[in-house]
Amino acid sequence: MANFNKLPMAAQLLSHENLRTVSGMLGLSKKLIYSPTGATVKVNRYNYNPEAISHLERVIDRDDKGLAAAVKACRVKPLEIGNIELDACISTDKQFVALQLLQFIDYTYQPISKVAFYEGEQAQLVAQIFD
Repeated sequence: MANFNKLPMAAQLLSHENLRTVSGMLGLSKKLIYSPTGATVKVNRYNYNPEAISHLERVIDRDDKGLAAAVKACRVKPLEIGNIELDACISTDKQFVALQLLQFIDYTYQPISKVAFYEGEQAQLVAQIFD
């Protein structure tokens, strides 16, 4: 599990109105908490091949109306190693999800999509991609 402070979307996470940070023991670590439910937000990184970009972008770019269809059509499986990375921040109760798509360019992963935030029913729907 990755540290949320090291993600390219860290600034957006920290400025989100429903997220807060809590210091761990001795202040050495910090946890991200989804305030409405008090659930911890876990950071996961998934690697994919380039063919997965279009499927994942459809989910990230959809609004309420097309989200269910985009999630249903998103039939991509993560790989051990790939040059496409999806940073996914998912609360333990699946009431919050944040996604950003990155591509390996010039020896680092560079963002190629906006940061997409989902809450409530939308978050539960998007979290199904990772089950």
